Amino acid sequence: MIKNMNICQVSLIGNLPILMENIVNFNKYYKKNNFYIICPKKEKKFFLKKFKKKNIKIIPEENLINFSKFKKISNYYLKKTTYFNEIQNRLKWYYQQILKITFIIDFVENKNKNIIIWDADTILIKKIIFFKEKYSCYYGTTSYFHKAYYKTNNYILGHMPKYFISSLAQFIGATPSEIKFLVKQLKKKQNRCSNTGEWLTHIIIKSIVKAHNSYNGSLFSEYELIGQSNLNFNYKKQILVSGIRENLNGKLTPLQIKIIKFLGFKYIAYEHTHPNSNSNGMLKRDQTWLKFINILIKKQSNNLFRGLKHHLNYFFRLFKPTIW
Repeated sequence: MIKNMNICQVSLIGNLPILMENIVNFNKYYKKNNFYIICPKKEKKFFLKKFKKKNIKIIPEENLINFSKFKKISNYYLKKTTYFNEIQNRLKWYYQQILKITFIIDFVENKNKNIIIWDADTILIKKIIFFKEKYSCYYGTTSYFHKAYYKTNNYILGHMPKYFISSLAQFIGATPSEIKFLVKQLKKKQNRCSNTGEWLTHIIIKSIVKAHNSYNGSLFSEYELIGQSNLNFNYKKQILVSGIRENLNGKLTPLQIKIIKFLGFKYIAYEHTHPNSNSNGMLKRDQTWLKFINILIKKQSNNLFRGLKHHLNYFFRLFKPTIW
């Protein structure tokens, strides 16, 4: 078993049942885990009631950067855009990304240890190898490819990997050498200030504004930034990984979980906060079998055909420009 796993999650109180189940599963597969759960200060007491073990630390998000400060810095840049009003309702979404990157940079620099970001709505169901030697394992998925993320990253990092697929796999790992490389690239955009969260907010929001004249909701991803920085640092083939996420309308039953584990899926993501009929009340009912079978057919087809395309594209990467 892998020792000393450090897992960072940013969460609201609604994810408590998922967090609890995920921690149980991590403890099944890995010998020693340290969980760092970042939540709003006003919700900290609820997390502390549920998590009383020494290896689970609850961190108020305000310790990293408070939302009002994040919003003030962000709007300094966003006020120059045509989408200032549109993006206001999405600032909380960008804020939680800043929290994750802030925490892992500070953690790695202070402790010199590997760390994983794991989405708070996601449950591990099968063992994943996160690190090998001095590097994290570079996972990827063919289910997503959002060009707006890469346009922002190109501005931040200066160049993109020669070939890549999406790093939006619900988790990502980082080692001290990888974080050191990322910080070095970020310092090229702006001198570092004492508060990592404020420094990152200046860089990322300014980069979004510089890279995008129009708005589509999602203009930046913490997973894509870290994933592509890792590839620039130590280029290698991304490992395909798959989980069940889209179109779920309930919690998977034990039998359904056994089926997806047999098929090689590694995690389940319950997007239970979206304002639609599938998401509303999702955690209080079982997943319907008809929709479950439809999801599996689509996922398996995607894994087969797009997975084959990924292997071929990687093989010919030396003869092709970056495809994004």
